[in-house]
Amino acid sequence: MAIRRVKNRKTLGPIIIMILISIVIMILSFIFNKIGLQAVLTDISSSETTIVTVNNIFSREGLQYIFGSAVSNFQNIEPLIYVAISLIAISILESSGLLKHLFGYFKRVKPAFITFIVLFIGMISTLALDYGYAVLIPLVAVLYKNINRDPKLGIMTVFIGITAGYGAGFLYNYQDIVLGALTQTSSVGIISNYRFDRWSMAFITTASTIILSLVGTFAIEKFLVKKNKRSTDDELIVSTKALQATTIVFILLLLLTIYSIIPGLPFSGILLDSQANGYMEKLFSETSPFREGILALFVVISLICGYVYGKISRNIKNVREYNSAISSSFEGTGFIFAGLFFASIMLGILDWTNISTVLSLKLVNLFNNAPMTGIFLISLMFIIFVLVTILNPTTIANWTFIAPVFVPLGIRANISPSFTQMIFKAADSVGKCFTPFYIYLIVMLGFLYKYDTDGEELELFGTMKKMAPVAIWLAITWIVIIIGWNLLGLSMGVGTYPTL
Repeated sequence: MAIRRVKNRKTLGPIIIMILISIVIMILSFIFNKIGLQAVLTDISSSETTIVTVNNIFSREGLQYIFGSAVSNFQNIEPLIYVAISLIAISILESSGLLKHLFGYFKRVKPAFITFIVLFIGMISTLALDYGYAVLIPLVAVLYKNINRDPKLGIMTVFIGITAGYGAGFLYNYQDIVLGALTQTSSVGIISNYRFDRWSMAFITTASTIILSLVGTFAIEKFLVKKNKRSTDDELIVSTKALQATTIVFILLLLLTIYSIIPGLPFSGILLDSQANGYMEKLFSETSPFREGILALFVVISLICGYVYGKISRNIKNVREYNSAISSSFEGTGFIFAGLFFASIMLGILDWTNISTVLSLKLVNLFNNAPMTGIFLISLMFIIFVLVTILNPTTIANWTFIAPVFVPLGIRANISPSFTQMIFKAADSVGKCFTPFYIYLIVMLGFLYKYDTDGEELELFGTMKKMAPVAIWLAITWIVIIIGWNLLGLSMGVGTYPTL
């Protein structure tokens, strides 16, 4: 087992930073509460307004919340479950030697092309919502380990790809549909015939995925690669016979899975939400069996394929070794769970105090009647949306109070509702790269700790600073795409344009 060598330097670890941020939020809640800071929240469906105030965490109710909700907040952190389930699958796939065999073919591929592929896959993985983080971060770490590159580089690369590309992706995803419904509601009474079309942003998101992947590859190879050292290889057996048998088993399991999500065939569609309308809703609605069970399917397929490959290759000789292989990837992951615990406390305090909500609403309402049009208004929207996401990286919750203000504002400036939504999606992606409140940043840090053997700087803000040049390049790219699309008047999707 590799020994972690910590350099003799005075640094504050991520957990200490989160504790300090929590204390700062608590102090601010006291100050803002005493000065009476508040904002107006407009209900998107009824147009009724509500006054939102900052709650003082040092009150009796606040202190009861801190201690009474610490455990329940931790239990409700979804990434905790996602990562634990994903690690079971990655463990058996890695210990069996299957991943080493598959990833070995990439040793002959140019490093820059590997970077591009990782970024590209990360961006299109948003089709499966947040599951991409849980699966791709540990998987890409193993990929880089097996092609003799630093796994930490792969972890940061795929995190940047998923996060900065969250507004991109191919075609559309379930989140687009939810955001689109809010956009449509915000247009009622202003554009009577507006209806959100799920294909309305397909062209711009597809183009953005390719452009961002190319720019991200350049930035990562320039700013990140030189700061990371290479990894070492292991001694697992590679077997062509085992791979052939595993491939047959995998194809059969994949066909069975695909059949379970195809509607209309005999005994098919059992994993779809039969009450939903469109196919994407059937696949990823809140009550869809597929959405709830996608990681379970990943584990089952991995356990079977890992066993087949490990048994034939002799990397797994008996039941005892198989049981050990299932949990091998959990080694060195203690920080993920400890970090998520303190992150849950920090985010719980932020949510209870209403600080991020009030500040975001003040920022949004400040520009409710901004007398700007064209590029200036689009740039203003982008900046405000980024700031709101930094304060609270919860996409749908943010659009719930942003849409009633900026969709009508955009319409009055001849900007289509779909394009306003696209601006928000792009800015939301950028904001997630620059906020310490994004829960998957803690997950990424946990995996950096797992693969850190040379005592590199692994602070919360230190890691964000290291990735900042790449994030800035991608932020600039997003702005260029948004403004350029508007100036050229290109179609965003099927029958949709930036202007009305």
